[in-house]
Amino acid sequence: MPATLILTTPDPGLEAAWKKLLLPREPAFFARPNDLQRELLRPGARVWISDVNDPRARLSASAGTMIIIVGEPHSHPFENARQNRSGRLYLSYEESRVRLGECVNLLEEIAEKNSQLQSALERTRRSEAPFPRETTSPFPAPAPEAAESWDFLESALAHLDDQPRLLDEFRRAARYILKSGRVHYFFRQGDAFVSNEGDHRCDSSHPLVLWLEEHPAALDLNQWGGIDDPSLDAPIRQQLVSWGARLLIPLHANGQLFGWMALGPRADGSPYRESDKFRAVMQGRLLERCLERSAMLRDYQQLQAQSALRAKYLSGSRLLTRAELATAELPVEVRAVASEALHTQKTVTQPARVPYRFRVQAGPVPEIDGVWTVWEESAPEIERITALLEQHRRELFRNLGLTLSHELSNPLVSLVTFAQLLARSSTPPIGGVPAEGSNPPISGVALAREVALTNEVAKLKLLNEHATLLGDIAQPAAKSVNLNQLLAELTTERGITTRLVEEPVVLQLDPNLVKFAFGALLEAIAANRPDEGLQHLILTMRAVGAGPTRTAVITIEGKRLELDGTLPPPGGDATPNQGRLSVFLAREILRLHGGTLQAGPGLKGTDIQISLGSLRA
Repeated sequence: MPATLILTTPDPGLEAAWKKLLLPREPAFFARPNDLQRELLRPGARVWISDVNDPRARLSASAGTMIIIVGEPHSHPFENARQNRSGRLYLSYEESRVRLGECVNLLEEIAEKNSQLQSALERTRRSEAPFPRETTSPFPAPAPEAAESWDFLESALAHLDDQPRLLDEFRRAARYILKSGRVHYFFRQGDAFVSNEGDHRCDSSHPLVLWLEEHPAALDLNQWGGIDDPSLDAPIRQQLVSWGARLLIPLHANGQLFGWMALGPRADGSPYRESDKFRAVMQGRLLERCLERSAMLRDYQQLQAQSALRAKYLSGSRLLTRAELATAELPVEVRAVASEALHTQKTVTQPARVPYRFRVQAGPVPEIDGVWTVWEESAPEIERITALLEQHRRELFRNLGLTLSHELSNPLVSLVTFAQLLARSSTPPIGGVPAEGSNPPISGVALAREVALTNEVAKLKLLNEHATLLGDIAQPAAKSVNLNQLLAELTTERGITTRLVEEPVVLQLDPNLVKFAFGALLEAIAANRPDEGLQHLILTMRAVGAGPTRTAVITIEGKRLELDGTLPPPGGDATPNQGRLSVFLAREILRLHGGTLQAGPGLKGTDIQISLGSLRA
C-alpha cells in the first residue's frame, strides 16, 4: 500500500508549490485538527511535510510517520525542532520549493518498508488461546460460587431504578468474581469523563480516550504493548497508574464510547488471567444493558410521578418546571399566566376575553419548583361573547333612539305651535298704523325671531329623524346591493366626480343605512366647507378580496377637507364626533358593515378613507 502524503502549512502559495512538485500524487486533506491527529496515530505508512510555523506541527505522530520539517534556518522554531529531533529531514523554504519531490520519494520508500516490517512482525506473533491452561500456583484462587453470581444478578435487577445502588452491586461482583481490589466507573459528562464517585476526571481529548475510541477492547496494563510514540504512551500509563487501574473495560452505547470500568490490582497480587478478562468483558456488556434499562426506567418513573402530581392538582393539566417554562413551546398567554403563578405562588386564572385566544389556569407545584397549567382554545366562546356584546350594543342604540325620539317629540310639538301663534300675532312697527282690511306688517325683529325659530325647529326635526334611525341600526336588513350603482346615484345628485371600478362590487348591505351614512358624511364635509361645498371633490372606489371577505375601499379627495372626529384628528380631551349625531351614526353604520372611517395621506393633502364590507351576521 503506498504511503499517505500529508501537507500542513499556513501559506497557500507554498502549499501550491509543494503540490506541483508532488504531482501526480495527491496529498490527503483534513478539515479539523482532531481528524489529522487521529490519522497520525493510526498504524501505516505516511509522509508528513510540516511547516514549523503551522500550529498543527505540534501534533503527535506514530513511529511509522516520516516527518519533513520545513522552516527558516537559524530561526528559533526550526532549530528547536532540529534539536528535539522532531523529524527525519529538515529543509528550508527555498529547498522545499526545489528538492521536496526527490526527498519525498526517498522517505516514502522508507515508510513503506517500515510498514511491511511491522505487518510481518504482527503476523509472526504467537496468538494465545482465549482460555489457556493455567499453571497451578501454590495458592490457587477458589472458584467463585454460582450462588453468589445469581445473588449479584438478582440484586442488580432489583435496583435498576437506582443507578448508584446498581453500580455498587457491579462493584461488589467485580471484587468477588474478579478479585479486584479497587473498581472505578467513568461516565461521560459534557466534554470529560468523570468517575461515579467524582474524585477522578479525564478530558475527552486525552490520548487514553482517543485510544479507546479507536480500539474498543479491554486494555491490560501488564500485557499492553503500548504506542510507539512516547508522547502518547506515557500519558496513558501515567493516567492508569494515578487511578491505580490495571485493567480497563470500555463501555459503549449506540456505537459510541460513553464510559469505562477501571479495575485495580487483584487482591492476591497476581495478574489478570485470560478467563478473568473474559468475565470482565461479559460483566461490562451486562452493565451496558443494565444502564440502558435503568435510564428508561428512570424516565418512566419520572413520567409516573408527574402523572400522580397532575392527578393531585388538576386532571388533564401539564406540569412545567422552572427551566421548562423558559424553553417549552407554549402560547404567549399560557407562558404569561404560568410565570405569574410561579412568581406569586398563587393560582392564577385568565378567562376567555378579547384579545386572548385561550382560557388559562395555572398554579404552583412546590414539589418540582414549577407550576401546573391547563388551557383550552377559547375562540368560539370569544366569538359568542363578541356577538352578545354587539347585540347588547344594538339594543342600547334602539332604546336610546326611542328615548331621544320621545323626549324630542313633545318639545317639537310645543315649538311648532308657538311658532305658528307667533306668526299670527306679530305686532306692527312702532309709529305705524295698519290700514283697514289689511294684515299688519311684520317688524324686522319679529321676522328674525321667526326665521331663527324656524331654523331651530328644522334642526330639532332632523335630530329627531336621526334618533329614530338608531332603531333601524339595531335591526338591519341585508340585501345584495351593487355598490357601484348606489354610489353613482348619490354622487350624481350632489354633482361629485367619481372614479369607480368597472366590475360590479356586490355586497350584502342594508341600502337605506348605507345611503344615509354616505349622505351624512358628504353633508358634513359640505357644511365644513361653506365656500366650496361639495365642489372639486373626487370619490374613488376599488375592491379587494373575494367572497365573504370582499371589501370596498372608498377615498374622498379634495382640498381643505374636514370631518367631525376624523379630520383633523381629535385630541385626547375632545368630545367624540364633536357632537354631530349624523357623523356618529354614519360611523356606526360602517362599523356594522365591518368597515372603518379614517384619514390618510393623499396627493392633494389628507384624504378621507372609508372601507366597507358585507353586513355582519
